[in-house]
Amino acid sequence: MGKQTNKFKQFIMDEKLIRNKSFIEIEREHGVLRGTTYSWVQRYKKGTLFVDKRTKKDSKSIEVIEYEFLKKSFALLIQIRSKQQG
Repeated sequence: MGKQTNKFKQFIMDEKLIRNKSFIEIEREHGVLRGTTYSWVQRYKKGTLFVDKRTKKDSKSIEVIEYEFLKKSFALLIQIRSKQQG
């Protein structure tokens, strides 16, 4: 599997971190090796997953900041809905 787009990496992060899919499920469903997904998760937690190494920007891009905000909002919404249903 070649170099992946940031959009695809974001999708995989959603699968792992929001939908709580296992590394094995992601590998089976999307063909991303467990080691690759694990590496992406570690880099995501450090804030370096979406950094374009060709430009070496120190600050996060607007898209990354917006994505992180939306991801946190979505996770909060899931928590609120589960409390309302439970």
